[in-house]
Formats: sequence, C-alpha cells, structure tokens
Amino acid sequence: MSVECTGRNVEVTASLQQLALQRTQRLERRLGGPAVVRVVLSQEKHRFGAEVIASHRRRRWKAQEETTGDPRAAVALAFEKIDAQAKKDLERGRDRKHRGAPGESIRRAKPAPEEPAGAAAGARAGKRIVRGGQQRQPAKPMSIEEAGLRLETSRQDFLVFRDSSNERISIVYRRGDGDFGLIVPEC
Repeated sequence: MSVECTGRNVEVTASLQQLALQRTQRLERRLGGPAVVRVVLSQEKHRFGAEVIASHRRRRWKAQEETTGDPRAAVALAFEKIDAQAKKDLERGRDRKHRGAPGESIRRAKPAPEEPAGAAAGARAGKRIVRGGQQRQPAKPMSIEEAGLRLETSRQDFLVFRDSSNERISIVYRRGDGDFGLIVPEC
C-alpha cells in the first residue's frame, strides 16, 4: 500500500492523511491486493478540491471533487467515485471472463443416432433435444431470493427449485440483459 498526500495552497493535516489511508485500505479490500494512491488537495478562496489517482496492477482510476468548507468531504467524495469506478471495472472484467465467444456453445452435443425410416420428417429437420450432464437432481426447497443468489454464484443458466412459500416447482433463469427471470407453472 502506498499513499501519497500533497497539498496546493492547503496544509495536509494528520486527519486528512488518516482518512486517505482508511479509504485506501477499503479500496484494497475490494481490489484484493495493494494499490498505489495519490491524493492532491487544493484550495482556491473558499473551495476545497481533492484529486485522487489510484492504480492497481494494470488498472488506473482518477476522480476529482470540489466542495465548499470541508476538505475531508472532498476527499471522501473523490474516494467514493474511485470505489464506484473500480467496482464497475472489476464487474466488467468478471463478465468478460465468464462469457464465451459469440455463437460458440459451451458443451458440444453428441450427434444423435440415426432414426428409423418411419420417423416423422419434421423431427429430423428441427432442433434436437440433448440431455444435460446433470440428470435427476432433486428440486431443493428454497426461497426465490435464495435461488437467485445461488444462480448468481453458479455458472448455470437456470435453476429448478421448490419454492418454500408455496411448495411449487419454479425455475429461475438468466436473461439476456443480465437480470433473472422467474417461471412459476400453474398446476
């Protein structure tokens, strides 16, 4: 961890350095490693400004904030912007990491065996049903929120579960826009 505090027309106090150190530690917990942070404080008449430049591995974030009256508020607001940028950048990298190439299937399906001549012609021309690798798993009872959390942490596209509130089988699936969908069949 490296924190450098400089001031332009303002004295950098111990409390400002302590605030920068605390916020840097919080940022490092989010990033999962050491970060280099440079804080530049400035004062023009009654306005205080804070510029924070943070770098971690090959990433770099920069934020500027101005407030009237309190330099601690300017530093805190600038660090909030840095936190938001880092969070967005890490989520974007995580999404790219788990995304496959366009049009590429994760599992290659085995070709279906030849059907007898008496089979329907429409069945051969259409798409085929391929049985997944996970067969006959019991539908565990859980709430909708628990199912969403479980799907979020897994690499699967859907989850079949038994809703604990009404004991019905339900399905939670990933939508194309990143949200989750819920299917509750009527019986």
